[in-house]
Amino acid sequence: MAFYTDLSDVYDALFPVSEAQRALFDRLLASGRVRRVADAGCGSGAQLLPFASAGVECVGLDPDPALVALARAKLSPFPRARVETGGFSDISRIVSPPADLVLCLGNSLVHVPQDEAARFLRDAASVTSREGEILLQILNYERLLLGNVTTLPLVSAEEGAIEFRRSYVWEGNRKVRFQTTLRISRGGEPRIVRNDIPLYPLYPDELREMLSRAGFSGIRFFGDFAGSGFTPESEALVCLAGKQ
Repeated sequence: MAFYTDLSDVYDALFPVSEAQRALFDRLLASGRVRRVADAGCGSGAQLLPFASAGVECVGLDPDPALVALARAKLSPFPRARVETGGFSDISRIVSPPADLVLCLGNSLVHVPQDEAARFLRDAASVTSREGEILLQILNYERLLLGNVTTLPLVSAEEGAIEFRRSYVWEGNRKVRFQTTLRISRGGEPRIVRNDIPLYPLYPDELREMLSRAGFSGIRFFGDFAGSGFTPESEALVCLAGKQ
């Protein structure tokens, strides 16, 4: 996971929790049903922080040790939060049921082949409480594929001192090479890091079928965290599904 180790120093600057995400988390907390949260692919732990701050029991897992260290430091003030090193296949080992909310955000799920993603969803259902939910977010790969999109928007932070350029090289419709260039200019010579990792696209109908087979129901797709309707032109696919 050298790719995310390289990103760890600037992860929160590049991928801050948006206001729409915070508002959604607040609504979930306000329901009173969320007592235990698990975050698979938790990154720096930023998405768990609102739940931990509210006194909710939290567990995060991520395969990258550098990000795990960041998340542990961020959540260290909260004794009911812990973060473990582990991938999607480890959720049943790390998360003791029942979890009232399982998170899998930041386009994390497409980092594993489709059969592993399906297995993760089954495992996630097994640790989710009877009235619990799963919140997923990936890119809308149907739009990317049909539009033959090869360049994603530039991500920048600190008034341009950090730039993250991203491109896709499609290898059929089941695999894409995610090629990135990270440029950090914080005085002195800029630091440039290039990476190339495989991603395994999931498409809306496929994801819905996977979730249903895993045991989730009431599957709702949105185009963003604010709850906009999902359309073929949506850039993101945000999904909230329950066990009922």
